[in-house]
Formats: sequence, C-alpha cells, structure tokens
Amino acid sequence: MKVVGFVGSPRKNGNTSDIVKEVLKGAKDNGAETKVYYLNDLNIKGCQGCLYCRENEECIINDDMKDIYEDVKNADSLVLGTPVYICQVSAQTKLLLDRFFPLTDKKHNPRFGEKKLVMVYTQAAPFKNVFRKYFRYLKKSLKPMGFKVISNIVATKCFEKKVAINNKKIMKKAYNAYKKLY
Repeated sequence: MKVVGFVGSPRKNGNTSDIVKEVLKGAKDNGAETKVYYLNDLNIKGCQGCLYCRENEECIINDDMKDIYEDVKNADSLVLGTPVYICQVSAQTKLLLDRFFPLTDKKHNPRFGEKKLVMVYTQAAPFKNVFRKYFRYLKKSLKPMGFKVISNIVATKCFEKKVAINNKKIMKKAYNAYKKLY
C-alpha cells in the first residue's frame, strides 16, 4: 500500500500540515509506504492549456510535476490538504489540481484507475459546513481524474497554529482515516 500526501499550505508546520501528517502516520503505522509533498516548496507552473497531454499521455512542462505524476500513478491512495482561502483551495493546491489534467484521457476517464482520496480542509470559519457546496463541487471535479473522495476532514477556527493538533477529535479522525484508504 502506497499513500501520497500533499500539503497545499505555505506553512510547513501549520494546521493543514499537522492533519495531513497524522493521516499519513496512521497509514504508515498500519503498514503503508508514505510520502508527502509540500506544494509551496515545489516548482509547479500553471497549466498552459496546450493539450499536449491529450495526445502524449504526459504533460509537456518540465517541472516538479513529473515526480508527482509518477507517485500518483503508483499510489493506492492520496491525502490532499489545503487551507480554505477566500472560499476556495489555496493557490498552491489549485496549481496542483489544474496540472492533474493529464491524469485523464481524451474522454475524461482516469488513466491510472481509481485512487481513494482523503481531503483535509482547514478554515477560519467556525462552522464545518460553511463551504460544503464547494467541497462537493471539488469532489465532483476530481472524479474524472480517478480520485474517489472517501473522507473530508474539516478543521474549523484555525486562526492560529496548533489549533488542529490540539483538537483531539480531528487528530483521531485523521489518524484513523487509514481504515478508509485500504
């Protein structure tokens, strides 16, 4: 079992990162091989809309996505964490999602089969369901790429660092998410 995690927050030790690392820890403690990418540290250019990937089954851009594509292709499951900024995923996460386009074929079917996906959201908003419609939209958008969202972990009131890590309920849910990844 291989699980690849993505942290779409610019803070390496912030709330999003803490939760993604806990999901991966649960998977690793239960036998999975894990890897994490900190998107803010990577060289990922925006999609150029050239459609090269439609004919060649790969992206023409030579950046850090080359390694990500290989890891996603070989992964059984994924964890994608992002803070919610202005009612949406972070810019770092949006770059990743746009560049996932080569994971679909010409008919918008997944090229590498179905991958289970745990979504991690951190938000300042105090109510878990404030962005529910957006989360549903994102889930639907990820389906053609082969990503089946099996769990949403939403941490609220994340105004400061360590809010998530001090929330035992959230951290327990994160650690136990591995059960859904298998």
